Amino acid sequence: MRILIVTPIFPPVIGGPATYTWELAHKLVNDEVSIIAFGDILKPIDCAKLYQIKVRAGLLKKIPFIGSFLRQFELFFAVMKYGRKADLIYLQGPLVVGFFGGLAAKFISKPTVMKFVGDIAWETAHRRGKTEKNLDEFLACGDGGISRRLQRSAFRRADAVVVPSNYLKEVLVRHYLIPEKKIFVVYNAIDIPFIHKKGHDGTKTIVTVGRLVPHKNIAGIIEALGIVGRLQMADYRLKIVGEGPEGTRLRQLAHDLGITEKVRFLGALSHEDTLKEIAHADLFILNSNYEGLPHVIVEAMYLRTPVIATNISGTNEIATVRTAILTKPNNPSDLARNINAAESIDNTEEAYRFVSENFNQEKSLRKLRDLFLNLCQK
Repeated sequence: MRILIVTPIFPPVIGGPATYTWELAHKLVNDEVSIIAFGDILKPIDCAKLYQIKVRAGLLKKIPFIGSFLRQFELFFAVMKYGRKADLIYLQGPLVVGFFGGLAAKFISKPTVMKFVGDIAWETAHRRGKTEKNLDEFLACGDGGISRRLQRSAFRRADAVVVPSNYLKEVLVRHYLIPEKKIFVVYNAIDIPFIHKKGHDGTKTIVTVGRLVPHKNIAGIIEALGIVGRLQMADYRLKIVGEGPEGTRLRQLAHDLGITEKVRFLGALSHEDTLKEIAHADLFILNSNYEGLPHVIVEAMYLRTPVIATNISGTNEIATVRTAILTKPNNPSDLARNINAAESIDNTEEAYRFVSENFNQEKSLRKLRDLFLNLCQK
């Protein structure tokens, strides 16, 4: 098969679509893979061809609206040009690359598969402080504006939509009215290198990973750490991996609670260094209010690091009472109680067995290639 993957970001840029595309290109060893990506410099890959679209290069592209339009214009013609040689086009998202990429694919009559890992309309509104609703409430009320309409159009144009969780499949069926037969749940396979765990030096470490944005609710972890310290529970230190607009507020919160020395902001780390931090931690916490399906929890379970996670849709497909400690969303007191109780609960081996069975390379790749082949044959 000749597969063209279109992605908004690609290594050396760090992020979910970049990591996913890089790893997938290496796995599709029996196929001819080409990749279109935005970026000034794309990391070379031996087993694939790379086609680069510059981001904001030139005077006109530095103007926000015009720059975005010109970038999409270039994307459209890049897919038209390189897609002609492909048997199938795999779009990494419905909006940034999916709307105009999908239009181009239809012009050249190529089957398209679209990846959906999170609702951009809701994430944008939440990040800008325009809504405090969760995803289901937001979509049920008809919110989302032009971004939602563009996403819906892109979903309907695609021949198939791949999602990493049953929760996101339900979102598409319920709120975007996409036919269930068109949606395929394929868990992202996780490739974890062996990392030697450090011995304990008397200091207990919590690690959390994610963009510093409101829906990740890292503030709740800092507040819980303050409660743990104030009540003289277990003595933990918190490491935060990630960057984002909430950074200044989170640092101020740690200062206001008097626990600055217990909270370290590590910034954005490479995937390898992030895995090392998770492996060496005594506890991994994901305190989000929303997740499509958090693969960082899968990684933590592969590394046999105990997990505390909020009991929300998407997350609780992986974090169950058998594989993790579940905590209430937006509840620092409950999180503090669970941090204190974590030492007496050991479900890491059960968690490892679960992710090994459901997120293995062979199983996920087979499901994805079967979908590709069926569409190409049609």
